[in-house]
Amino acid sequence: MADESGGKDVRMSPEQRLSRARDLVDAIHTCDPEDAERIMSIILEEWRTGAPGASFLDATSDAAFWARTASFDDLRAVFLAAGQKLARYRLGPRGRIRMVRRLLEDLDGDERRRILEELSGR
Repeated sequence: MADESGGKDVRMSPEQRLSRARDLVDAIHTCDPEDAERIMSIILEEWRTGAPGASFLDATSDAAFWARTASFDDLRAVFLAAGQKLARYRLGPRGRIRMVRRLLEDLDGDERRRILEELSGR
C-alpha cells in the first residue's frame, strides 16, 4: 500500500486498516447509489481479472481469495510464473519435497504412482 507521505510500500497497522475501511464504507454511503455501484463494480472486476493485487489481509488468504475468482488462464499463468521463480530459490531438498507433495496430494494413489514413475524415468 502506498504511504501518502512518500509513496513507499508500507504495511498498515490493524488500527489503520480498520480506520481506512470505515472511511471507505462512509464514502460509499455518501455517493449516489448508482455511482457507488458502478465504481465498485469496475474496481472489483479489475481485481478479479488481473494478477493478485497488493496484500490486504495476509498473503495466504489474499492468494486463496484471488484464486477463487480467477479464470483458468489467469491461474495457469500465475502458477507457471510462480513455479519458475520458486524453482530458482534455494529451497533445499525438504522444501522441494513439500512443494511436490502439495502438487500430488489431491491425486489418487494410482495417478500419483504413474506421475512419480514418469518423473523418475521408469
